[in-house]
Amino acid sequence: MAITRRQLLLTGAAASPLLASCAADLARHQGRPVAEVVASLGVCAAAFATLRAGQVQPTAVAGHCSAAPDAIFQAASLTKPVVAYGALRLVLAGQLDLQAPVAHYLPQGYVHYQHALRRAPGDASDTVPAGTLARIPVASLLNHSSGLPNWTSGALAPAFAPGQRWRYSGEGYVLLQAVIEAVTATPIAQWMQAQVFAPLGMRDSSMVWTGAYEGRAVHGNGAAAGGLRWNVPVAAASLYTTAGDFARLLAAFVADERLTALVQSAPVVVDQALGLEWGYGWGIERTAAGPMLWQWGNNPGFRNFAMLSPTTRDGFVLLTNSDQGMALAVPLAQQVLPGEHPVFRSPLLG
Repeated sequence: MAITRRQLLLTGAAASPLLASCAADLARHQGRPVAEVVASLGVCAAAFATLRAGQVQPTAVAGHCSAAPDAIFQAASLTKPVVAYGALRLVLAGQLDLQAPVAHYLPQGYVHYQHALRRAPGDASDTVPAGTLARIPVASLLNHSSGLPNWTSGALAPAFAPGQRWRYSGEGYVLLQAVIEAVTATPIAQWMQAQVFAPLGMRDSSMVWTGAYEGRAVHGNGAAAGGLRWNVPVAAASLYTTAGDFARLLAAFVADERLTALVQSAPVVVDQALGLEWGYGWGIERTAAGPMLWQWGNNPGFRNFAMLSPTTRDGFVLLTNSDQGMALAVPLAQQVLPGEHPVFRSPLLG
């Protein structure tokens, strides 16, 4: 299925000052009950699962459309921390070096497909030469400091020297996908199934659409939804999952102190005024209650959010099939992780 340029721009939305008013609208939902926000915004379906002291709680559902607790959603950019979990496990196992240049793993260069869903031989592509990859550390793909764009339909190249500053990049995670495939000698969908989903009991998760999802997957609702379906794995955006499955990933993550420490070991500044940084695979929000790890998801017709505290091991994941669904993260954060959350004033969530 074709994906439009507008859909590419919406998939993991890039930062823009034009989104500031949308982000300000999120903050106004603080203090409102989840059910009230759902009703006022007409959210079709939402599923959310919480973590209390590292233990997964039962999934709750909301919305005016009928959805079961085990409904399948597009995770959108919540795919990124799941792939990062796998990548960092490789790091801790000594199989992947964060400081190594990408060229170390891709010495012949990288074939960049210029269309997110068209990734077969003969589809529009360009080759990023090894000389360029030699300047991009693997670490910069995980913390969005590679200089690569979010998405591009043209030739791929860094816009600035890698490591210089933060710039959200879906393309960086697709390049990370190629690195993981080179290290493991296994296609990413199969490797994630064997090394992440199966061990964690994520039985309803996949990097691509499967026929088993028919009748269980909710449809996206919004101006640009368009029936987007991911039939090829894309490490930046193609995960299908349930709220319960994603919460199992969160539980495994916060149970591993080496992993949570590694994520936070070399953050880059995202928004100094809001106290936002980015670690290896997660955004980091600095608060009085300690660091909060977060990531948002934005595919056409889907809005998702996850946040957790490595200190208390509390957290939540929210999956919605509505362009208005991001607002539900505000009251959920207040319920599960009380306190001020400046991330909801960020233009990134617009």
